[in-house]
Amino acid sequence: MAPLPAQASTRWQGPWRIAIAIFLAGLLVVWLIKPIGDPCPDLRVLPSGSTASSSPSFSPPLTRTCTYLAAGGTRATARYVPWLDVLVLVLVAGAVAGVAAVISPAVRGGAGPSRAPRRQREPARQREPRPAASAGERDADERERARRERAERNRSRRDD
Repeated sequence: MAPLPAQASTRWQGPWRIAIAIFLAGLLVVWLIKPIGDPCPDLRVLPSGSTASSSPSFSPPLTRTCTYLAAGGTRATARYVPWLDVLVLVLVAGAVAGVAAVISPAVRGGAGPSRAPRRQREPARQREPRPAASAGERDADERERARRERAERNRSRRDD
């Protein structure tokens, strides 16, 4: 059996990996450490002197819980999904992937993996007409011809 050809690397394989890694790392940072934008957007509608704090929420994941303390001593909590932060992460990851695609060796034609050229197939041979023979001779001739063809195919497969 002939060996399987190596899978050709695509020009986007590296940039896609970079973009996914940046997006996932950024998503974890935005969720667990600190959001990019305003962590508690509702603070501006509360009376002056109110405070807010933000913490990651695990139920549901990828949300943040904002705890507001109004000037009168009222305490409230709200869940916040950082949609704008996710959009910024998508844009940053896409930009980095674009830069990686432009400077990658596969695009520049440099030292990236190359593909071997395909072998040209030989043109089909013209068959010579055979003289008519009896049924018994014809069966033996057909078996011999099939045996030769199989041997030739196996030989050409081994050469590949």
